[in-house]
Amino acid sequence: MIAVIALAVSGCSDSGGEAAIELSGERYEVDELHAYLETLNEDTPDAVPRASAAGWLTRWVVFTAAELELAQRGVTVSNQHQADAVAQLTEDPDFVPGEPGNDLVIRQTAMLLAARERVRQDSAAAGLRHLCSRHILVTFQDEAEQVLDRLASGEVFASVAVDVSIDPGSGPLGGDLGCVLEGTFVAPFEQAAYGAEPGDVVLAETQFGFHVIEVISSGTATASNHPQLDAETLQQMSEEARQAYSGVEQSELNAFLTEVLDAAVARYGTEVMVHERYGRWDPDAFEVVADSS
Repeated sequence: MIAVIALAVSGCSDSGGEAAIELSGERYEVDELHAYLETLNEDTPDAVPRASAAGWLTRWVVFTAAELELAQRGVTVSNQHQADAVAQLTEDPDFVPGEPGNDLVIRQTAMLLAARERVRQDSAAAGLRHLCSRHILVTFQDEAEQVLDRLASGEVFASVAVDVSIDPGSGPLGGDLGCVLEGTFVAPFEQAAYGAEPGDVVLAETQFGFHVIEVISSGTATASNHPQLDAETLQQMSEEARQAYSGVEQSELNAFLTEVLDAAVARYGTEVMVHERYGRWDPDAFEVVADSS
């Protein structure tokens, strides 16, 4: 038989500010817990499964510990985060901020917004750049040096590319590589190209051979960085960067939250105190356990 917790209305009113669970100075009151649990048992308003209380209290511990761990890392969940969380959640007309349990949902959402803000500040993916370039690919370094000599003597880059480049894609196009998002090319190629100024010709060695690269423009998708491009092309590049950043950001956020939760479990696992009425705390599983009877 599943254990139940009596929730008679008369019993809820005399908890006297008693804590259902506590963690490092934070506490969740019995009254708050019962107000939420009463929303779960419409058919049996005088009792709910003990496991329901244990599950909700575990959720409270997880997010409270994560919030405390974020504070240890200098990430504060501000009033603005709370306001933004309410605005986001109330886009769903069924979400009512004042309903029992929703205060915790708001708190959790605000914490996630604060974590995302930190990831955006630290992300290496922020402000992804585009490289507009062309190249001449040859097999050996002495061939690359001959290409550089021909360019220095005044030969047109596109003509030399058609003549000697072994890249079957760009060679017939005069070496044109278009304007591509950062991360498209292998690292040695990009390191050489992004380290150069527009109009520079630089040499890079990769697993494909030796690249003589002419940098046409580079940087984020703005008219100042890419003056040769029209507004429509720049807009398309901006959208491409935004979509790529969104995916990278979510991956980085997931990794950051995993790191925070792992640290929170290690730091706060032994600091949780739960009222025996609702179960017992298992620090190894990091959860409130409701024993059945």
